[in-house]
Amino acid sequence: ASPRKHIRSFLQEMAAALTAPSGPVALAPAFRLTHTAVNSFKGSADNDPSYIMGLASPAAAAAAVAVAGSERELKLYDRATLQCTRTVAAPAHADRVNEISFAPPRSAAAGLLFSASSDGAVRAWDCGGGGGGGAAPSLELRGGREEVWSVSVSDGPLVAAGTQAALLLWDVRRADTPAARLEVHTEAVSAVRFQPGSATALVSGSVDGLICSIDCRQTNDDDAVTGVINEGRPVSSLGFFGPEPASHLHVLSSLETLSVWDLQQQAGTCLARHDALRREVDMLGEEEAAAGAGDGIDYLVGCQYCPASQRLYLVAGEHCGTLHLLAVEKEGVVALASLRGGGGGAARGHTSDVRCFLWDGGGLLSGGEDARLCSWSPDTDAAAGSDATPLASTSRKSAKPPAARAGGAPARGGSGAPRRANPY
Repeated sequence: ASPRKHIRSFLQEMAAALTAPSGPVALAPAFRLTHTAVNSFKGSADNDPSYIMGLASPAAAAAAVAVAGSERELKLYDRATLQCTRTVAAPAHADRVNEISFAPPRSAAAGLLFSASSDGAVRAWDCGGGGGGGAAPSLELRGGREEVWSVSVSDGPLVAAGTQAALLLWDVRRADTPAARLEVHTEAVSAVRFQPGSATALVSGSVDGLICSIDCRQTNDDDAVTGVINEGRPVSSLGFFGPEPASHLHVLSSLETLSVWDLQQQAGTCLARHDALRREVDMLGEEEAAAGAGDGIDYLVGCQYCPASQRLYLVAGEHCGTLHLLAVEKEGVVALASLRGGGGGAARGHTSDVRCFLWDGGGLLSGGEDARLCSWSPDTDAAAGSDATPLASTSRKSAKPPAARAGGAPARGGSGAPRRANPY
């Protein structure tokens, strides 16, 4: 078969992965705020707020969700009520917690919550039973003093971490020293992800703009790298999506761009690139726009794939706290719903940037720099709204990558935008 036919089959598979199994695309209904909690460090929501750095759940339908706060604490919340059920550790690390992730059910470390920190450590925590915040970690993984930006756990014994200078791999059965140190990037490794269902297939993204496919059975740089994608922009997050074995990748950059890739070829195939999502479309109604309620998309929060609907969702936000739920379709990015919390006091929604979210196909949980944890559910009483606005997927020449901060971590792109923790 010709290369053109191969590429055409990849595009057809991509279209199947991005659309519902059958019938027209259904627009999501309006969302309503069901619960709000303020994450606090010492128990006083008013005096000691701890803004939310990350969220993690062991499964889409799990009753508990883990929260990492800016005061370096790890907590468990009841997903239905947003009541804090346990403080896992406070503090969990000596420096900022950059990412948290549960080990998958088939992992050798199943059930453990992993945290990556700027103190140079990856720690694993047993979230079962009681605890008052002083529990010792079940595992501590170290490979030096380099800041750790990202952590991922395989469906086997391996744990991967992206650090300021290298990609580190550990075998949890022999966790005293790293099993491998791979220096496959020239700048900070900002994101690592194991392929779902795999014990050894990994991708890493870096501030250097490269994405590497890694065979973790190899321990030297040349043999371990099986493919390289030149994204061309500093990578802030990435993830696999599609039916298992997931072979597509969504990539967000620090310049607030989204790209979608097919990894079935060694060099990778770019299936879609969305470089102009920020402020491309006014997401507000006429009355809200006239009142100056906001002006569209300021930043991208992240992507998550929903296996039930076989759709890739994108969450974007405004600095005022408004969130926008979008779907990444083969025709482009489509706006589904805007999430705005009314009311006053602790009952209102977000008031500043949202850093993280979890989506289970029926509801969305978001955490932000205002220390608020918000639960959103579809409002079945509201009209679904047939005027969802398609966002243009035009390509344009990207801006110059942001200058590196001290230590090599990049500043967040965008003039006047508030800075997030490194490496975003």
